[in-house]
Amino acid sequence: MLISNSTSNITAFSGIDEQKTELFLRPFGWLAEDLEIDFHQMCHPELEMQILECCISNRQGTKLDRTFFWNLEIGKRTEYLLTLATLSNSSQINVNLRCSNLDCQKQMEITIPLLEIIRLQQQSENQTTEIAIASEKFSLRKPTGNDQRLWLKQHFLDEGSAILAMVQSLLVAEERSTFQQVSSQEQYWIDTLNQVMEEIDPIVNFNLQANCPYCGSENLQDFDLGAWALQQLYGVQQQLIVTIHRLAWHYHWSESEIFAIPPARRLRYLTLINREENYR
Repeated sequence: MLISNSTSNITAFSGIDEQKTELFLRPFGWLAEDLEIDFHQMCHPELEMQILECCISNRQGTKLDRTFFWNLEIGKRTEYLLTLATLSNSSQINVNLRCSNLDCQKQMEITIPLLEIIRLQQQSENQTTEIAIASEKFSLRKPTGNDQRLWLKQHFLDEGSAILAMVQSLLVAEERSTFQQVSSQEQYWIDTLNQVMEEIDPIVNFNLQANCPYCGSENLQDFDLGAWALQQLYGVQQQLIVTIHRLAWHYHWSESEIFAIPPARRLRYLTLINREENYR
């Protein structure tokens, strides 16, 4: 994957047509449509789809049909969001964690290169998705956005019934009844499932392992990479609003006039404004 300050060339794998498609990713926070994204909406999959729709196009610059993004596996979608979130940050993920040792609890900063995350994703794409419970083995596919959308429409009695229904939807049809029988008899099948999902979908079920630099304790903590990406992109949107405000205030331009100016030139105008303010 090639990363630059302008656009990024990425390769997408669609599990529907099994074709590789060359896509182009432009930075979030450049265009007026980026201000239309509501980061406060409750449905995070929908939010992520809207962001990717804005920023990803094909070689001809044409936006992709929304079904393409809903068909993406969640891990691939998270990879694209992380790429977007790190375009202006040297392709690094900077994380602040608090030591889990109750006698320490000091904050530590961890830096993860995006290429390491992408490597995890690529390795998982070649793994067989199989889960063994008792004496039975089941073929399990990775969840997509369409699966999430279906699950969100359903109502479950409790967490156990929700997990069972989700897993069954990821199994081939002829294995579902057998799985229901085996899972009802096997007490720790959910622990087995979690372990398998961490292996086949590592950036969706991501955890960080680090030694605290202050007390030396080993820390293993779950970390939501998708939520981190959304937080970074929300900050980019807020910075865009500040940029529009400052240019409008200083030059008396309308919003449409400001967006007609290329992003790089907007930054040059902001630099001049800052320089003038510092001289006062």
